[in-house]
Amino acid sequence: MSAHLWHRLVIAGGVIILTGLLAKLVDSRISHEQMSASQVTRYRVVRRTVFVAIVFVGVLSALLVIPQVRAVAGGILASSAVVGLIIGFAAQRTLGNFIAGILIAFTQPIRIGDDIEIADAAGVVEEIGLTYTWLRTPEDERIAIPNDKLASETIHNKTYKR
Repeated sequence: MSAHLWHRLVIAGGVIILTGLLAKLVDSRISHEQMSASQVTRYRVVRRTVFVAIVFVGVLSALLVIPQVRAVAGGILASSAVVGLIIGFAAQRTLGNFIAGILIAFTQPIRIGDDIEIADAAGVVEEIGLTYTWLRTPEDERIAIPNDKLASETIHNKTYKR
C-alpha cells in the first residue's frame, strides 16, 4: 500500500476514534443528571438514539476519506432512489418499531417498572429499547414485545394512575 493510502486510513481511524469519544462524552454528560422515574424511559431511548446517530455519521465521514470507498458511495448515491425504496421496504418493520419506541418514550403510555397487560402478554416493564420492550412475567420469564405493537394496541397499565 502506498503512503498516501496509509495516511487516509490513519485519518479514517482517527475520525472513528474521535466519534467514539464524542459519543461517550455526550452519553456521560447526559447520564449525570438526576431523573425521575418518568424521565428515565425518555432518557434511555434518547441516549441510544443520539449515540447511534453520532457513531453512524462518524463512520460514514471516516469512510468517505478513502477514495476507493468514495467512488463506490458515489455510485450508490446516484441510484439512491432505488436503494432507498428497497431499504424502505426491507426495513419497514424495523423503522416502524424504532419510531414507535421514540413515541413511547415521549408519550409514556408505559414506563420502566410499570405492571402492564397487552394482548396475550403481562408483566413488569424492564426495559424500553429502540425496537423492543422487555417485560418480566410473574413466572420470571422475559418477553420481548415489538414497539409498534405497543403503539398500536390497547395497553392496560396497572401502575400508572393520574
